[in-house]
Amino acid sequence: MPEVLLLSDDDFRPLREDPAYAGGPIDCVERAIRAHDQGKTRFQGIVDRNPGEFEGLRVALAAGTETYTGLRLFGNPPHTRAFMLFDGTTRSMLALMDYGVLNSLRVGAIAGVAAKYLAPKGAKVMGLLGSGWQAPPQVQSILNGVPGLELIRVYSPTRANRESFAARMSQIHGIAVEPAESIEEAVHGADIVDLCAPGHFDVKEPLLEIPWVKPGALVISMAASQLTEEFVLHARVATVNWNSLTAEPSPRPPYDGLINKGLFSMDDVTELGPVMDGKADPRRTPDDTVIYDLTGGNVHDLFLATWAYEWAKKHSLGLTFKLTGEELPRDL
Repeated sequence: MPEVLLLSDDDFRPLREDPAYAGGPIDCVERAIRAHDQGKTRFQGIVDRNPGEFEGLRVALAAGTETYTGLRLFGNPPHTRAFMLFDGTTRSMLALMDYGVLNSLRVGAIAGVAAKYLAPKGAKVMGLLGSGWQAPPQVQSILNGVPGLELIRVYSPTRANRESFAARMSQIHGIAVEPAESIEEAVHGADIVDLCAPGHFDVKEPLLEIPWVKPGALVISMAASQLTEEFVLHARVATVNWNSLTAEPSPRPPYDGLINKGLFSMDDVTELGPVMDGKADPRRTPDDTVIYDLTGGNVHDLFLATWAYEWAKKHSLGLTFKLTGEELPRDL
């Protein structure tokens, strides 16, 4: 049995804190999307939740042509994250990795790719809702995808948090980042609206009113429950694929209600892959608001984990261990 590399959140912390690495996760996400569109990836998921349980246990297996194989595990408490990487041919385990830092990079990179291809032309202003753990990688990735941004307004419920976040992001990225007093103030006139706020399956917290959002803006949503049915019907929807809106184990709000009413279907969704290749555009007119639903990026995990694993090996990070003391015989 070959040695397995054990990698902690501290090992991966530089990938999150150093802007020089921002391009890596974005490249991983773009390659994952294209591989998915070309039928070169495979994915299976299992979800187990007790009644009323916040997160439960979610297991996602991803593999593909000429890739490693990866098993992502999310569990309780919500910040329990792990990823196991296997050789794609021999299936030998290569690494057991913390996936808290890397997951934040994946989510941020998806937002960055969405902004790169879906933001309106000449986008200058972003409204950001949330200043927590996910927010810094999203700012970093969106600035990478839309380098013409000149102003970010950030709102979060705690004044001290949004003020310190604004000051820190301004210093790191050299762009004007201003704290806002309300959601409406943060998103007013924004070309990109990033809903980087809690929005899990059991948290129904619509954040936006239609009149607040500039016509033609891009709205990046981390969870469908952040938006109302009326907002979805008012906009055009783009995402990784249709299944990301209808999985585990049934469609999530507000899409479930719209589907049941016959008001929303696969035909109303534009996949990001064809948009990236210039073959599709969710907008019918420049004033069409676009929602990018950020969920369902499980194949992205495999590409990002592979990149992080190879980076860690190059920098001699982590500890090694063996699952067995001796090789087991093939036939028992």
